[in-house]
Amino acid sequence: MRAVRQRRIWLGLLAISLMMAVLLGRLVWIQVIDTGSFSRREVDLVANSVAQREAGIELDSGRGQFYDRNGLPLTGERVRALVVFPVRRTEREDDAALNEVAAILRADESAWREFYRSADIPKMWADDAGLPIPLTNEQARRIAALSIPGVEVMETVRRYPADAVAKHVIGFVGENPQRIETLFADRLSSGAISLSTRIGAAGLEKTMERYLQGAGKTSVSLFTDGARRPLSGLDVRLVRPNNPYYPLRVDLTIDAGIQREVERILKSNGIASGAAVVLDAANGDVVAMASLPDFDPYRIDLKDGSWGNKALKAITPGSVFKTVVAIAALEEGVVSPGETFHCDGDFGKYGLHCWLHGGHGTITFDQAFADSCNVVFAQVMQRLSGAKLQEVAERLGLNRQVGWMTDDGEEGGVWRQFDSEERGQIFAGRVPSEDEGVRVQTAIGQRDVLISPLQAANLVVTLLNGGEVRSPRIVRDVRYSTGTLVRFFPERKLSAGDSGISAEHAATLAQWMRKVVLDGTGKSLRQAKWQLAGKSGTAETIANGKPAVHQWFVGYGPADKPEYAVAVVAQNEPENGVNRSIAAFRDIMDMLVGR
Repeated sequence: MRAVRQRRIWLGLLAISLMMAVLLGRLVWIQVIDTGSFSRREVDLVANSVAQREAGIELDSGRGQFYDRNGLPLTGERVRALVVFPVRRTEREDDAALNEVAAILRADESAWREFYRSADIPKMWADDAGLPIPLTNEQARRIAALSIPGVEVMETVRRYPADAVAKHVIGFVGENPQRIETLFADRLSSGAISLSTRIGAAGLEKTMERYLQGAGKTSVSLFTDGARRPLSGLDVRLVRPNNPYYPLRVDLTIDAGIQREVERILKSNGIASGAAVVLDAANGDVVAMASLPDFDPYRIDLKDGSWGNKALKAITPGSVFKTVVAIAALEEGVVSPGETFHCDGDFGKYGLHCWLHGGHGTITFDQAFADSCNVVFAQVMQRLSGAKLQEVAERLGLNRQVGWMTDDGEEGGVWRQFDSEERGQIFAGRVPSEDEGVRVQTAIGQRDVLISPLQAANLVVTLLNGGEVRSPRIVRDVRYSTGTLVRFFPERKLSAGDSGISAEHAATLAQWMRKVVLDGTGKSLRQAKWQLAGKSGTAETIANGKPAVHQWFVGYGPADKPEYAVAVVAQNEPENGVNRSIAAFRDIMDMLVGR
């Protein structure tokens, strides 16, 4: 019996020894041989053990930046900011030094002390929106000279400068895990980006996303032990991608100086909601594109909608659309330029009246255009079919998207430079109507007609280029940080073969626009620095349950040698109020003189 008991004890000890050997072997394998991958979940033990003691902040996302046509940066403002690291504090902190920092920052002493002492991870002194508060050179010098433990002055990048221009054009970034999984699965699986990476959500940030993703972020990290003491040789470490080609730069056609002035002019003329587009008259390039109301790209309210670019949104154009009706009538030969009509102020049906009480009397077609006579254009539309009007409108770039595009988009789809550009419409449901009442209301730019300021400005460019329709671009090229070209976006015409009108009729309407300013509805522009030409429009609408109007003016200047085509719209203005669009158009043109 004793021998049996000893044998059982020996076997038990052997089993325990074997078990311990297996466990020890497994620990050696995990800790020494296969530290980077453990279990089916591929857990990196070394990385995670370090991560438990590492805390850092992002100084630069590495995202590509936007520049204007002259090489001036529109995004990526470099600023100096105050960073506090959670190092173990001294037993007796230098109260005087801490108080001096608060004075330098012009901050509340108690708020600054709480920020400093409670920093359990690296933190940046920031405003309510979490944005780093820029330090002046003098502030940075004085703070650095104090040598307070854990307090550093570091350079960081604010994506959108405090005085940013073209915000609606640039757009904003945000988190969108679903879009990342759908469009960037390869980069996600490689670890180049994560589901929390901020990507383009609107504007050029969204349409140019493929070029804006960088080679990695620049960050600063602090490595400490469990007592928050910096690890020797591994305390503060700056991590940045070692790639001389990134981030990429996106060069726009916009002129930042002109853009800033256009935005100022819209506001100074009291336009609360509206847009302005300035195009190069020769090729349709966007020189400036402004939208109101303004918005803060760091505080986005998706429901508010102020971030939407109104220059790309289609609204009722009013008499601006008479330009299209006049061209269609001339193209079809149903009216001659000098033909006379009679307006007594009332069309006689469909509730249509002329804006001039008592009417214009006997008037020629070209003068009816200059005076924006509703009755004459209703009469002209009686001779035109709805199908023909829509055909001509589409040949002029309406009822379609006109912005620069190509067919190399995601999954073989169309890729466009402009985000969410609306195509507008001529008739409801995009089906031409032959109902006379619908057609005559359409003739004066009411009923179901919708066009965007971009389309309106491009219509003027078409008239100035012999009837050829351009496809406006806003991005000129993309380059590596070294300056080497990645991609160039050439000037383009809109769908050659199914667009454009005769050069004769284009020149005729361009001249009629000059007549609008000389002795028509745009006579207030005769005092401008340049001789100007254009077409006004007042479209009836409803705003907040009350009657209102959209005020339009589109045109070009100088009249003898056009350099710019401009469209301005002031939305939801009171009926019979001051015409803010004409005043803003004049101010924009005056500003452009000598540019």
